[in-house]
Amino acid sequence: MYLNYYKNISRNILILLFTFLVSCNSGPKKPDTSDIQLEVKILRFDQELFALKQNPDINQLRKRYIDVLPMYSNKVIGLGDSNDPNYMEYLNKFLNDSTMTLVANRVSEAFPSLEKEESELKDAFKYLKYYYPSKPVPNFYAQISGFNQSIVVAENLVGISLDKYLGEDCEFYSYLGTPMYARENMIPERISQDVVLAYGLTEFPFQPLKDDLISNMIYQGKIRYFVQAMMPDKNESDILKYSESEFEWCVENQELMWGYVIEQKHLFSTDYRTIIKYINDGPFTPGMPQESPSRTGIWLGLQIVKQYMNKHEGFTLVDLMKENDYGMLLRESGYQP
Repeated sequence: MYLNYYKNISRNILILLFTFLVSCNSGPKKPDTSDIQLEVKILRFDQELFALKQNPDINQLRKRYIDVLPMYSNKVIGLGDSNDPNYMEYLNKFLNDSTMTLVANRVSEAFPSLEKEESELKDAFKYLKYYYPSKPVPNFYAQISGFNQSIVVAENLVGISLDKYLGEDCEFYSYLGTPMYARENMIPERISQDVVLAYGLTEFPFQPLKDDLISNMIYQGKIRYFVQAMMPDKNESDILKYSESEFEWCVENQELMWGYVIEQKHLFSTDYRTIIKYINDGPFTPGMPQESPSRTGIWLGLQIVKQYMNKHEGFTLVDLMKENDYGMLLRESGYQP
């Protein structure tokens, strides 16, 4: 009895130690970016837009946000062409909507300044310039999306929807019926990380040789590896948006997860419903124990990418982001938990 007790204690200590090591020391090495000069400013389009309620001169806004306003109007809030002669009439309905007024006020209270986010993005995109000196750093602006997209990425533009980061206890999310597993990440601390993630997904699109589960898993893992490279001070659990207990579950049950995918013959499945159950957000991963977190396919994909990169020291981050042969990455990683 006592022997089993101490064995269990030792096992738990080993699991915790392994979890700590995997979480903290698993990504790309942190390069020196001290010589890279960069400034990041997040323009407060959100405030200037809602200021039209007091001063309805949209021409200045059109000039100042020549690329932003058309995209915002068409793709974010769905008001159509911002050059339409009747556009101001449509926009006023949005700006004077009672709920949008409450949201705008809440955003102003929650984000009187975006200096913290600007500092984090400055650090992240200095790493981008280290790995990709010729890539331009996008222009950033804040917006109120009406609870649509969190981050909008276009050529040389990134829009940040502040109304999607008001905190998991925000009553607006309760009214909208947003599930708690999603609300847990609708917090200010996620803004910069979500920007880097959205940038990576846009800049390095999914172009597989075969659109199957393993390709999706490794692609998503590759993108998280990129986020780790851009934000090397974040641990792996944070990069994956996992709590410590969720991350620990994955570490402890890595063999179980991989075995389940193999046993179900899902690894090379091209069925969309099969793929998304391992990739999409949710309360847990369907088919696995309810203690499992969602997105376990991404966790496994990242482990495969890390193992491949550790075995191929001459293979750089730039090489990885260009590689679309996910079957090769799996084979040459030698991944076998």
